[in-house]
Amino acid sequence: MSSSPLNPKDSSGGSMLIPVFGAVALIIAAAMYIVFKFTQQTAAQKWADYDECGWS
Repeated sequence: MSSSPLNPKDSSGGSMLIPVFGAVALIIAAAMYIVFKFTQQTAAQKWADYDECGWS
């Protein structure tokens, strides 16, 4: 009988999920950071013309 990740007697299946979820969380966090920086840069460019007249 071979061991599978769904077999509760095999502990290697559950320990493999932690790095996978960690990697997915890291990718999502990096994507969110990139989107945040892009929107922050876009907003800064939008209001750059108003910096000189004191409206910011």
